[in-house]
Amino acid sequence: MKYRNVYFDETNQKVRWTMNNTADVAVTYEYLGTMSRVEIDLLVEILWELYGEKNISFIDFAKTFGELRNFCDDLKRITS
Repeated sequence: MKYRNVYFDETNQKVRWTMNNTADVAVTYEYLGTMSRVEIDLLVEILWELYGEKNISFIDFAKTFGELRNFCDDLKRITS
């Protein structure tokens, strides 16, 4: 499974999933952690269900990211 860095830009409401390090990402993006392609797709779906067209604060994005990251890690631990 390929993990990549996840960044969020609150001003422009954009998510980046990239192999680039922080020096290569615009300063408006803030680093959150790593996720696989399936996990980032699930994160976007969850955020859409929670917020729809509304803007998401970095704090809310980070909270949802952390909860999903913990859930996925727990699930992997259970199934291993």
